[in-house]
Amino acid sequence: MAGPYRGRETWRGLMDPNANERFTRLYTAHYLAVLAYCARRVNRSEAEDITNEVFAVLWRKMDRFDPESPLPWLYRVALGLIKNRRRATRRTVALVSKLGAVGKRTEDAVDVVVVRRERDREVVDVLERLSAPDQEVLRLSIWEELPAADIGLVLGCSTSAAEQRLHRAKKRLAWKLSPILPRSSPSPKSLEEGGRP
Repeated sequence: MAGPYRGRETWRGLMDPNANERFTRLYTAHYLAVLAYCARRVNRSEAEDITNEVFAVLWRKMDRFDPESPLPWLYRVALGLIKNRRRATRRTVALVSKLGAVGKRTEDAVDVVVVRRERDREVVDVLERLSAPDQEVLRLSIWEELPAADIGLVLGCSTSAAEQRLHRAKKRLAWKLSPILPRSSPSPKSLEEGGRP
């Protein structure tokens, strides 16, 4: 062969002269938001790796990308990559365990580093005891500040289904928090209804 092999990504860039410009605009506008999303779920170095993978996926799928809602689409890709990493980690830990060694995490997750006060740590501990779907819908709502419509896009469900999932997750979180909340605090329901603390 006379020249180097050109992968699909290279050819796409040649066929669509605006692809590089569109990609650069999206990368510049959303890199930090995607990095923060990932850093709230995994340690910093993994967050950087996953964020880079998200934008590699974006480049490969520019022709199928929805420009109307870029951030929820990017979060959805990130969520899939995080789940893949967690599955791989579980398999590795299981294998190491079978071999008689115990793998230990050397870096704290970002929420452990940032949240230092005891009360906040208790809330994070309770959040981590919820199911993975409950954790994700709460994080999308509270940490990422996404509306229900965008949560639905990230999770691959309708807006009403996202609203129901969020409502149920909040109820389960409030129920699990009730033993550690001080008695003088208002109930989560009274706060939702506009009650004063």
